[in-house]
Amino acid sequence: MPERRAVGREPRKGSAPSLSEGRVDVQSLLRDAAGSLTSRAGDRSGARLEAEVLLGFVLGVERSSLLTQQPILQEQSAAFHDLVGLRVDTGRPVAYLVGHRGFRDLDVLVDERVLVPRPETEHVIEVLLDLKASGLLPPGPVVDRGTGSGALALTLARTLEGMVVGIDLSGPALEVARLNEEALGDAGGRPVPLVQSDCLSCFADHSLAAVVANPPYIAAEDFEGLPVDVQGHEPRVALVPKGGCPGSHYAALIEQAGRVLVSGGWLVTEVGEGQAHEVAERFESAHWSQIGLTDDLAGIARVVHAQSL
Repeated sequence: MPERRAVGREPRKGSAPSLSEGRVDVQSLLRDAAGSLTSRAGDRSGARLEAEVLLGFVLGVERSSLLTQQPILQEQSAAFHDLVGLRVDTGRPVAYLVGHRGFRDLDVLVDERVLVPRPETEHVIEVLLDLKASGLLPPGPVVDRGTGSGALALTLARTLEGMVVGIDLSGPALEVARLNEEALGDAGGRPVPLVQSDCLSCFADHSLAAVVANPPYIAAEDFEGLPVDVQGHEPRVALVPKGGCPGSHYAALIEQAGRVLVSGGWLVTEVGEGQAHEVAERFESAHWSQIGLTDDLAGIARVVHAQSL
């Protein structure tokens, strides 16, 4: 996790003026920083959010407390401007700068070894929990394929009674997941076994109740068109599938899951924008049942689920 006070950079021009010697007004500081961050965040509201996250990190306080925060020391202002400068100059995601990202009710440790957890992925959890609440989820283990930071697996372990296992091809990603698993264990959470594997071959036939996944779904030819925040910092292996073709990757996932799931088990997977209907057709061709699509908050079909026969 980065140090809260960085050195070696001059404060950016246009920093908020001191109210008195050694003190800086917080609201002026945030307003100026949001102006600088707009080029990265995409809009003013997103830039303000990023500024608040960064300043909260420097001060060690929640964002909500910044509204009533007293003027801060110039040293704290300089540390904040250093982080803003890194964000603007390099495009490094805010989550990597502060070393964590909220995911549902968890605070997940993240760095360049793993993808930054995104709100869209929370719909995978909501679909599986809805299946459980409806009495449609059979008993048995649940596997998070491509666990990354462990956000999905660790969240499910807090809400499901059965065992939850996380698997990932990337050893560095599993190192981050283990840090999160240890932190959650210290907070009273249940242990989550973490296994290095690139597929579901380590599980016996018809042994799992569900498989959840947020697989790499960016086509190789689209990678260079991603924002620099993503292509320049997040791990390519978690973004682009082996071979560069998302369709083939989903086909392999459906085939693997069909082998390891019990009859009536579920595969719940996130998909890229515009991919949901193609993935649903692959399920249908493989003779799965109860195929469903779930939209994200932007109205984009983001999750596809289906039941094994």
